[in-house]
Amino acid sequence: MTNEVFSAKISRRGFLNKAAVTGAAAVAVGVVGSQLVSAAQETGTPVASPAASPAASPAASPAAGATAEVSAVDIAFEPKEFTIPANTDVVVTVTNNGVLQHDFVIDELKVETKLLNGGESDTVTINAAAGTYEYYCSVPGHKEAGMVGTLTVE
Repeated sequence: MTNEVFSAKISRRGFLNKAAVTGAAAVAVGVVGSQLVSAAQETGTPVASPAASPAASPAASPAAGATAEVSAVDIAFEPKEFTIPANTDVVVTVTNNGVLQHDFVIDELKVETKLLNGGESDTVTINAAAGTYEYYCSVPGHKEAGMVGTLTVE
């Protein structure tokens, strides 16, 4: 019997039925949303592991010259904290994923996006000395409601 490997967008029941019909043992290698990505192979033959992700999320800790992403939602920023390298140009994309208008302001660095409607984005370039900086939404009442975050520059 030859080895059979398959992957498909099928239900768990459909997957198990297909595995039973082919006589193969199923090994789930990943789940993306509601889609099950699977591999099945004849019993006794190992299935290779997927490769590791080569890079970390840019919003979490961008490398020199990289970009960072900040999302404005009603009423918060995601992430609430992020880190960038000191004395390096970092392009920060701010996207309003909320319903209300929002912006992104860092007074100490004289950084400010335009006022963003829901679904809009703007970018700012930040090049700062090491330190900790507060960012916030300048729409009246938003900062007071907790729409603030911390940028750490190392």
